[in-house]
Amino acid sequence: MPLRALLAAGMVALAAAGCASQGTVSAQTGPGATGSAALASAFGPASSAASASSTDTGSVSGSPSGSASTSDQDSSSVTSSDTDSPAAPASTSSPTTNAPMYKLTDTVTEGGFKLKINSIQLPWNPPAGSQFTPAPARAWLLMDFQVTNVSGQQSMFDTIGAFDLRDNTNASHLTSIVPGDTLPAAKKFEDQEVAPGATVGGEVVFDVPANGAPFRLIFSGNMWHASQTPPVISLSK
Repeated sequence: MPLRALLAAGMVALAAAGCASQGTVSAQTGPGATGSAALASAFGPASSAASASSTDTGSVSGSPSGSASTSDQDSSSVTSSDTDSPAAPASTSSPTTNAPMYKLTDTVTEGGFKLKINSIQLPWNPPAGSQFTPAPARAWLLMDFQVTNVSGQQSMFDTIGAFDLRDNTNASHLTSIVPGDTLPAAKKFEDQEVAPGATVGGEVVFDVPANGAPFRLIFSGNMWHASQTPPVISLSK
Protein backbone atom coordinates (compact mmCIF):
# COMPACT_ATOMS: atom_id res chain seq x y z
CA MET A 1 0.00 0.00 0.00
CA PRO A 2 2.72 2.63 0.67
CA LEU A 3 4.02 2.09 -2.89
CA ARG A 4 0.58 2.63 -4.43
CA ALA A 5 0.18 5.79 -2.32
CA LEU A 6 3.47 7.16 -3.62
CA LEU A 7 2.47 6.41 -7.23
CA ALA A 8 -0.88 8.14 -6.75
CA ALA A 9 0.78 11.21 -5.29
CA GLY A 10 3.21 11.30 -8.22
CA MET A 11 0.41 11.13 -10.76
CA VAL A 12 -1.40 14.01 -9.05
CA ALA A 13 1.78 16.10 -9.11
CA LEU A 14 2.40 15.40 -12.83
CA ALA A 15 -1.18 16.28 -13.70
CA ALA A 16 -0.91 19.57 -11.82
CA ALA A 17 2.36 20.43 -13.58
CA GLY A 18 0.89 19.69 -16.98
CA CYS A 19 -2.10 21.88 -16.37
CA ALA A 20 0.12 24.69 -15.15
CA SER A 21 2.32 24.52 -18.29
CA GLN A 22 -0.78 24.85 -20.47
CA GLY A 23 -2.01 27.87 -18.55
CA THR A 24 -5.10 26.07 -17.19
CA VAL A 25 -4.21 26.48 -13.56
CA SER A 26 -6.49 29.36 -12.61
CA ALA A 27 -5.07 32.18 -10.58
CA GLN A 28 -7.11 34.33 -8.33
CA THR A 29 -7.92 37.65 -9.93
CA GLY A 30 -9.37 40.43 -7.93
CA PRO A 31 -12.63 42.05 -8.97
CA GLY A 32 -10.81 45.20 -10.01
CA ALA A 33 -8.29 43.49 -12.31
CA THR A 34 -8.81 44.65 -15.92
CA GLY A 35 -7.00 44.86 -19.29
CA SER A 36 -3.58 43.30 -19.63
CA ALA A 37 -3.32 42.61 -15.88
CA ALA A 38 -6.45 40.43 -16.01
CA LEU A 39 -5.19 38.72 -19.17
CA ALA A 40 -1.88 38.00 -17.48
CA SER A 41 -3.63 36.48 -14.50
CA ALA A 42 -6.06 34.42 -16.57
CA PHE A 43 -3.85 33.20 -19.42
CA GLY A 44 -0.30 33.22 -18.05
CA PRO A 45 2.98 34.99 -19.06
CA ALA A 46 2.96 34.04 -22.76
CA SER A 47 -0.44 35.60 -23.40
CA SER A 48 0.53 38.64 -21.33
CA ALA A 49 3.64 39.21 -23.46
CA ALA A 50 1.60 38.96 -26.66
CA SER A 51 -0.92 41.43 -25.27
CA ALA A 52 1.84 43.85 -24.29
CA SER A 53 3.34 43.59 -27.76
CA SER A 54 -0.02 44.37 -29.35
CA THR A 55 -0.49 47.33 -27.01
CA ASP A 56 2.96 48.77 -27.87
CA THR A 57 2.27 48.46 -31.58
CA GLY A 58 -0.98 50.26 -31.24
CA SER A 59 0.54 53.12 -29.25
CA VAL A 60 3.25 53.66 -31.92
CA SER A 61 0.69 54.07 -34.67
CA GLY A 62 -1.65 56.04 -32.46
CA SER A 63 -1.17 58.84 -29.96
CA PRO A 64 2.15 59.06 -28.07
CA SER A 65 0.75 57.89 -24.73
CA GLY A 66 3.72 55.81 -23.57
CA SER A 67 7.47 56.20 -23.32
CA ALA A 68 8.05 53.58 -26.04
CA SER A 69 5.78 55.52 -28.39
CA THR A 70 7.54 58.81 -27.63
CA SER A 71 10.92 57.23 -28.31
CA ASP A 72 9.73 55.90 -31.65
CA GLN A 73 8.28 59.30 -32.62
CA ASP A 74 11.55 61.02 -31.71
CA SER A 75 13.43 58.57 -33.92
CA SER A 76 10.96 59.16 -36.74
CA SER A 77 11.39 62.91 -36.32
CA VAL A 78 15.16 62.70 -36.66
CA THR A 79 14.89 60.55 -39.79
CA SER A 80 12.41 62.95 -41.36
CA SER A 81 14.66 65.90 -40.62
CA ASP A 82 17.63 64.19 -42.24
CA THR A 83 15.56 63.27 -45.29
CA ASP A 84 14.16 66.76 -45.74
CA SER A 85 17.55 68.46 -45.45
CA PRO A 86 18.85 69.53 -48.90
CA ALA A 87 21.88 67.69 -50.16
CA ALA A 88 25.14 69.59 -49.93
CA PRO A 89 26.06 71.14 -53.30
CA ALA A 90 28.94 69.70 -55.23
CA SER A 91 32.12 71.41 -54.16
CA THR A 92 34.20 73.46 -56.55
CA SER A 93 37.18 75.23 -55.12
CA SER A 94 37.20 78.96 -55.75
CA PRO A 95 39.95 81.51 -56.21
CA THR A 96 41.28 82.88 -52.96
CA THR A 97 39.30 85.83 -51.67
CA ASN A 98 40.90 89.18 -52.51
CA ALA A 99 43.17 87.59 -55.14
CA PRO A 100 44.41 90.26 -57.59
CA MET A 101 42.68 90.28 -61.00
CA TYR A 102 44.63 91.00 -64.18
CA LYS A 103 43.90 91.58 -67.85
CA LEU A 104 44.88 89.16 -70.60
CA THR A 105 47.70 91.47 -71.72
CA ASP A 106 49.24 91.80 -68.24
CA THR A 107 52.42 90.02 -67.16
CA VAL A 108 52.09 88.38 -63.73
CA THR A 109 54.55 86.78 -61.33
CA GLU A 110 53.85 83.95 -58.89
CA GLY A 111 55.60 80.89 -57.45
CA GLY A 112 59.01 81.91 -58.82
CA PHE A 113 57.81 82.38 -62.43
CA LYS A 114 56.78 85.36 -64.53
CA LEU A 115 53.97 84.59 -67.01
CA LYS A 116 53.12 86.33 -70.28
CA ILE A 117 50.14 85.06 -72.33
CA ASN A 118 50.84 85.65 -76.01
CA SER A 119 47.44 84.64 -77.39
CA ILE A 120 44.19 82.76 -76.76
CA GLN A 121 42.18 80.85 -79.38
CA LEU A 122 38.61 79.81 -78.56
CA PRO A 123 37.36 77.65 -80.07
CA TRP A 124 40.52 76.02 -81.35
CA ASN A 125 40.17 73.15 -83.82
CA PRO A 126 42.84 70.49 -84.31
CA PRO A 127 44.61 70.11 -87.66
CA ALA A 128 42.69 68.45 -90.50
CA GLY A 129 42.79 64.69 -90.30
CA SER A 130 43.28 64.61 -86.51
CA GLN A 131 41.70 61.59 -84.84
CA PHE A 132 40.69 63.74 -81.87
CA THR A 133 37.93 66.36 -81.85
CA PRO A 134 36.02 68.11 -79.04
CA ALA A 135 33.07 66.20 -77.57
CA PRO A 136 29.52 67.52 -78.04
CA ALA A 137 28.88 70.72 -76.05
CA ARG A 138 32.64 71.03 -75.45
CA ALA A 139 35.29 73.29 -76.96
CA TRP A 140 39.07 73.44 -76.93
CA LEU A 141 40.83 76.57 -75.73
CA LEU A 142 44.41 77.05 -76.96
CA MET A 143 46.79 79.22 -74.94
CA ASP A 144 50.19 80.32 -76.24
CA PHE A 145 52.42 81.51 -73.37
CA GLN A 146 55.93 81.98 -72.06
CA VAL A 147 57.35 81.86 -68.53
CA THR A 148 60.61 83.14 -67.07
CA ASN A 149 62.21 81.66 -63.96
CA VAL A 150 62.71 84.55 -61.55
CA SER A 151 63.27 82.42 -58.43
CA GLY A 152 67.08 82.56 -58.54
CA GLN A 153 67.34 78.76 -58.62
CA GLN A 154 66.48 75.94 -60.99
CA SER A 155 62.79 75.15 -60.69
CA MET A 156 60.24 72.79 -62.26
CA PHE A 157 57.43 74.30 -64.35
CA ASP A 158 54.47 71.91 -64.44
CA THR A 159 51.45 73.17 -66.41
CA ILE A 160 48.91 71.14 -64.42
CA GLY A 161 50.18 72.66 -61.18
CA ALA A 162 50.66 76.14 -62.65
CA PHE A 163 47.40 76.68 -64.59
CA ASP A 164 43.90 76.41 -63.16
CA LEU A 165 41.32 77.61 -65.70
CA ARG A 166 37.83 78.46 -64.38
CA ASP A 167 34.57 78.75 -66.33
CA ASN A 168 31.49 80.87 -65.55
CA THR A 169 30.29 78.32 -62.96
CA ASN A 170 33.69 78.34 -61.23
CA ALA A 171 34.36 74.74 -62.32
CA SER A 172 38.06 73.97 -62.64
CA HIS A 173 39.75 72.81 -65.87
CA LEU A 174 43.39 71.73 -66.11
CA THR A 175 45.51 71.37 -69.23
CA SER A 176 44.26 68.44 -71.30
CA ILE A 177 46.51 65.69 -72.64
CA VAL A 178 44.32 64.47 -75.52
CA PRO A 179 43.97 67.73 -77.47
CA GLY A 180 47.52 68.64 -76.49
CA ASP A 181 48.76 65.62 -78.42
CA THR A 182 47.36 67.14 -81.63
CA LEU A 183 49.71 70.14 -81.38
CA PRO A 184 52.80 70.35 -83.58
CA ALA A 185 55.89 69.10 -81.77
CA ALA A 186 57.56 72.50 -82.13
CA LYS A 187 54.64 74.21 -80.37
CA LYS A 188 53.60 71.70 -77.74
CA PHE A 189 54.87 72.70 -74.29
CA GLU A 190 56.53 69.97 -72.24
CA ASP A 191 56.89 70.25 -68.45
CA GLN A 192 60.54 70.87 -67.62
CA GLU A 193 63.16 72.14 -65.21
CA VAL A 194 63.90 75.81 -65.95
CA ALA A 195 67.23 77.40 -65.12
CA PRO A 196 67.38 80.70 -63.22
CA GLY A 197 66.65 83.60 -65.58
CA ALA A 198 65.70 81.29 -68.48
CA THR A 199 62.52 81.74 -70.53
CA VAL A 200 60.56 78.86 -72.04
CA GLY A 201 57.19 78.73 -73.76
CA GLY A 202 54.77 76.95 -76.02
CA GLU A 203 51.11 76.02 -76.30
CA VAL A 204 48.68 74.13 -74.08
CA VAL A 205 45.03 73.20 -74.62
CA PHE A 206 42.10 73.17 -72.19
CA ASP A 207 38.93 71.12 -72.72
CA VAL A 208 36.11 73.42 -71.58
CA PRO A 209 32.30 73.78 -71.84
CA ALA A 210 31.31 75.40 -75.14
CA ASN A 211 29.13 77.86 -73.23
CA GLY A 212 31.52 78.33 -70.30
CA ALA A 213 32.77 81.86 -71.09
CA PRO A 214 33.94 84.14 -69.62
CA PHE A 215 37.01 82.19 -68.55
CA ARG A 216 39.76 83.18 -66.16
CA LEU A 217 43.11 81.65 -65.30
CA ILE A 218 44.57 81.22 -61.82
CA PHE A 219 48.38 81.20 -62.13
CA SER A 220 50.47 79.51 -59.40
CA GLY A 221 53.90 79.22 -61.10
CA ASN A 222 55.67 76.49 -59.17
CA MET A 223 52.78 75.37 -56.96
CA TRP A 224 55.10 74.47 -54.06
CA HIS A 225 56.19 78.10 -53.82
CA ALA A 226 52.87 79.79 -54.63
CA SER A 227 51.19 82.20 -52.23
CA GLN A 228 47.69 81.91 -50.77
CA THR A 229 46.47 84.57 -53.22
CA PRO A 230 47.76 83.63 -56.69
CA PRO A 231 46.94 86.14 -59.45
CA VAL A 232 43.76 85.65 -61.53
CA ILE A 233 43.85 86.60 -65.21
CA SER A 234 40.73 87.36 -67.22
CA LEU A 235 40.94 85.53 -70.56
CA SER A 236 38.37 87.80 -72.20
CA LYS A 237 39.82 89.98 -74.97
